[in-house]
Amino acid sequence: MLQRDKPLSHLLVILLISMLGANIIGETLRVLLKLFAGEGTIVEQGILRNYIYSLGPYDVNLVILSFSFALSLHFNFITLMGIFVGWYYFKYSY
Repeated sequence: MLQRDKPLSHLLVILLISMLGANIIGETLRVLLKLFAGEGTIVEQGILRNYIYSLGPYDVNLVILSFSFALSLHFNFITLMGIFVGWYYFKYSY
């Protein structure tokens, strides 16, 4: 249950930042693992495999100007750990 002094927007920002940090750490681990152990290792397949969720592209035509929007999210085990760390920070430390 969220307390009154912790707004939902802070939770969303903390989770977004923790997910981005976890993705950076995960991709760094992927590069280091490929460098030292080669491709296709069990650790890479089990922990660092990306699951991609994408939306779009959506086009908005304003006669003079047109926009195209697309969203793609890459999740792996390290990203889920980052979400947990962000939630833990929000609940107990913040």
